[in-house]
Amino acid sequence: MTYALRGIYDEEFNRYLQLSKTLVKQIKTTKDKEICTKWISKLCTLDSKDPVVKKNRNHFFRYMLNVLKKGVQEGPEGHLGYPQYDDRAGKGWEQKTYMSRWSPDKRTYVAAKPMPGRGALIYMAVAKDPSLGWEMPQIILTPEKQKSPFDKCKR
Repeated sequence: MTYALRGIYDEEFNRYLQLSKTLVKQIKTTKDKEICTKWISKLCTLDSKDPVVKKNRNHFFRYMLNVLKKGVQEGPEGHLGYPQYDDRAGKGWEQKTYMSRWSPDKRTYVAAKPMPGRGALIYMAVAKDPSLGWEMPQIILTPEKQKSPFDKCKR
């Protein structure tokens, strides 16, 4: 019984993976594409024999596909009329200074960024084991050296 469920969940995941490939191609902004490919690669690396894990993975993937589809249909103007940070702060706000520090043992991360006219955004994260879930800063690769997140899926 569980073997049949695992097969069904894997087939469903493969269908979602094919759908995500077409939706990611339709996304206009590179930042959004990077976010989508990061989450798809995380889903591809999540490999378990437990049917409950596969069911939850597929449930999240289905939700992500719905969000992607809505974003592709509505485009960047789909923010329901609320002013976006880019509109309020103007162009070039990402180049403003910010501070980020790692502790020597890589267990604690602190970042602070000024928010024009609003104050500051401060973020702090602490983990018992630094190897669990940290996304360490990486060297930016040129487009020809970048790998697709779909390459990680061995299905």
